[in-house]
Amino acid sequence: MIDLSDKKVLERYLLDKGLIDSAVGFSITYCGGGVSCTVAFVQAGDRAMIVKQALAKLKVKENWQCDPNRMNIEMKSNAVYHRLVPDSAPAVYFYDHDNYVFGREAAPERCTMWKNDLLGGLLDFAVAGKAIRALSAVHNACAGDSQMRIDFGDKAIFHDLRISPYIKFVMEKNRAIVPFAEPIVDALMNSSITLVHGDFSPKNIMVDNRRIYILDFEVAHYGHPAFDLAFFSNHFLLKAVKNRQWAASYLDMLRYMLDIYYAEMAFMDRAELESVYVRLLALLFIARVDGKSPAEYITETNDKDLIRSLSAAILDRKIGSYPEMLALVGDGIARVGNRASPLV
Repeated sequence: MIDLSDKKVLERYLLDKGLIDSAVGFSITYCGGGVSCTVAFVQAGDRAMIVKQALAKLKVKENWQCDPNRMNIEMKSNAVYHRLVPDSAPAVYFYDHDNYVFGREAAPERCTMWKNDLLGGLLDFAVAGKAIRALSAVHNACAGDSQMRIDFGDKAIFHDLRISPYIKFVMEKNRAIVPFAEPIVDALMNSSITLVHGDFSPKNIMVDNRRIYILDFEVAHYGHPAFDLAFFSNHFLLKAVKNRQWAASYLDMLRYMLDIYYAEMAFMDRAELESVYVRLLALLFIARVDGKSPAEYITETNDKDLIRSLSAAILDRKIGSYPEMLALVGDGIARVGNRASPLV
């Protein structure tokens, strides 16, 4: 397999495939920040393109291996999103099976990452509404689709990139969560309900004048929708801990989105989904402190202790609905105030 992290190799690869032309002109810029792929922004004449190659070993401190064939999954799931919510997902250009390389339409360079907007205190409810409605539309449209169940039925990559590093790794470090975590792992690995994005988060949503571009579909699979909802929600809880002065606003935005999702959800029992969602969210919350992929902006010891405390409280009190969960998190953050002491 060729290594596209070498710029000369990438340039020759694109020239050989006719994706760039020296006579027309082109530019190649590597994109930083990701841990699972080599990613480059390619401007080829008037066309802007993202070229991604999956890494077999992820760029994290812990030893984290994963099948690079996940690029094929990303290509196929990106195509589904573009078909169902074309205004919110980029078009697919090509896929190279031999080298695990995927090319797609690039979001405009002027875009901002929604994660950065949120961390900076820009909470745009119009953007939030578009994001959650896109997720809801895909979940509803793909539920009960027998062909998608076949196409996306393999959960090996989901296990390697999400279950193992986020839940099982924490279970090994904290045996107290095992009784709560085992049924959730079982539900995630053995459910076939709808197409799950697997990495639906503000870091994978670009914003351009309130238009959104949903990206990074490599963990997609046919499974339990609670994963997307909890993985997404977790980022708002983390930011509420990080930026406590805006905690109420982050939680209000999350409630707004959850209200929309549950009102539109039409493919399974709400209470069943909500129960799995809340417990999974508690596990993912602590995983961004003690898992293989800690949130890079949660650096203070007191913030980490607060997250551990809130996660334990959600599980111990058997919280089963998102309004109860949001109230508990909001109260816990308010109680510690600016002193950042753990919840008691």
